[in-house]
Amino acid sequence: MTTSFGGATPPAWQVRCATASDLPAVNQFYEEVCAAIATTPYGPAWQWGVNPSAAILQRDLNRGKLLLGYDHAQLAAVGVLLAGEDPDYQGAAWRLPATEAEIGVLHLFAVHPRFRGRGISTKMLRAILAQALADGRTVLHLDAIKGNIPAEKLYLAAGFRFVEERVVTPPHIGRITLRLMERTSA
Repeated sequence: MTTSFGGATPPAWQVRCATASDLPAVNQFYEEVCAAIATTPYGPAWQWGVNPSAAILQRDLNRGKLLLGYDHAQLAAVGVLLAGEDPDYQGAAWRLPATEAEIGVLHLFAVHPRFRGRGISTKMLRAILAQALADGRTVLHLDAIKGNIPAEKLYLAAGFRFVEERVVTPPHIGRITLRLMERTSA
């Protein structure tokens, strides 16, 4: 996906919130990411049309924010920032005190395979943290599927702390182990 900059040179890096008109490009982004994940030995248990899907992304856009990261006007990264605790995370041994209104949850964070190895994941994660803080979310929770070593390394390097492992059984996916993590958004 490209964005028009009125003939001006596009900025090297830009992050913005998605609108409904962005959903076709976001769907294509995740379809391509899921296809690439299928060929790697690690990564999230994503399958396009199951999780994520067009319906899930529409739902998440309606109840939260889809943040789009552009590298030279090309969609390079996407993350979903939701308000309040994820039901799968309820009862976790979180160490950072926060009310439901202060918690943000990051889901479906991905960098397109064409843009990997350029530091995009770190830039995008910083933008997500800034957006969470701007939205009044002082604590950010997320998970890395056990075995997704690159994601876990990224989160730990960004200051997230491991909290616990949790087994969940999402519909149509089956049993997976999540490694829950947290950090302040400041």
